[in-house]
Amino acid sequence: MKKMICYVMIFALVISLYSGESIGYREAKALTIFDSDAFSGSNNRPGRTYYNPTGEMRGVWVCFYDFDKYHLKNKSETQFRLNADKMMKKIRNNGCNTVFFHVRSFDDAVWQSDTFKMSSYIATKRLSYDPLSILVERAHKYKLAFHAWFNPYRVTQKKILNPTLQSTQDRIVKAVNEVIQEYDVDGIQFDDYFFPYSSHKQYKKYKGISKTVKKIYVNNMVKRVRGVIKNFDSNIKFGISPAGNVELCESIGADVKTWMANDGYVDYIIPQIYWSDTYRVGKKNVKMFSKRLKQWKKLRKTPNVKLVIGLGVYKTGIYDSLDRGWKKSSKNIANQIKKTRKAKLNGYSLFAFDNLFLKSSKKEVKNMLKAIAKISLICNPIGFKAGTRRAFKASVWPYVLTQRVTWKSSNKSVAKVTKKGIVVAKKAGVCTITAKNKYTKKKIKLVIQ
Repeated sequence: MKKMICYVMIFALVISLYSGESIGYREAKALTIFDSDAFSGSNNRPGRTYYNPTGEMRGVWVCFYDFDKYHLKNKSETQFRLNADKMMKKIRNNGCNTVFFHVRSFDDAVWQSDTFKMSSYIATKRLSYDPLSILVERAHKYKLAFHAWFNPYRVTQKKILNPTLQSTQDRIVKAVNEVIQEYDVDGIQFDDYFFPYSSHKQYKKYKGISKTVKKIYVNNMVKRVRGVIKNFDSNIKFGISPAGNVELCESIGADVKTWMANDGYVDYIIPQIYWSDTYRVGKKNVKMFSKRLKQWKKLRKTPNVKLVIGLGVYKTGIYDSLDRGWKKSSKNIANQIKKTRKAKLNGYSLFAFDNLFLKSSKKEVKNMLKAIAKISLICNPIGFKAGTRRAFKASVWPYVLTQRVTWKSSNKSVAKVTKKGIVVAKKAGVCTITAKNKYTKKKIKLVIQ
């Protein structure tokens, strides 16, 4: 009887939630997040260019607590533009192609808004410019996709907006609408905070709400937000970065199993798998990262939801009595990227920007850069005739790595190559030219006529 009453209550709740929604939407067909070519044009803004990457996403989160350290707080427009440019260039040079920037951390805004207060982490005085406009512009200068990162419910560290209220949902939609309509963002991302965790001060307030009902409230909000985004511009991506523990996600209303099995909720999901493969459970070491990776991969039932893995750079080089792998090895992140690629997922994102430059992370970051290093060759191998010479150039990526390479010819009697990459064709034949550094190498086959 209790089960029957519970089901009736849940059904009634679903009806009341959907019938009371103030902004209707139609479900747009989900697009592939990583488009093979940049779009030109959108639903509402002809000529708009999109920067969501081809193939693998390599993201990084820039948190609100990074703003002051990297000189984005209380700056003149000239200073802000210069420092934002430096930040985006660093992100690009460290191998990333997507930035998740914290635009709404505490029911506030890093943009000029008549509804939401300016984030105190970006300014404590009135600004004569719009920070978000400059941030998006600077990111796109370096061909970075810019995803606006929201905490949908959080007001302070101890208080959240009530997820059960229609006014809360309306407020979240209002913030999202302001951003997508006024700025050329490539995506909107929500963080892992939904209903309070058990350690949160307001946990008891919502403790009596079942997991099922929590998920109904959150799912209603998620579907509505995605609908609003897609109705305005179907090329803007919507994603969520939940906790890496699936059971924990469900306890706070994050219905990740539904999101990953059905179209209409998210375009991508980035679980925060912030464990090493030397995690202590009792007296045994557990390959926790690999275990969670496998679990999340199994959850995906639709190809329209892209799976990107969140990696915990902030844990590198630091002793953790339970997760000892972070101190024992300096190749955790490099190995995790390799496993993510082997699993044929859609990329990774690094938490967080500041940790790429800390002393404790230095070895890990260096090994990560080595693991993703590539060399591209700029040359014209077509119509190469004996007795002529051509200059070959090598570009090492990520750009923060040394650009020095060594050159080698597989058959010097056909063509030789100098230390500076000048290829001298000597006679007709076939040979291979190789550009190499200590991280990787690139080969090109030459047919000399």
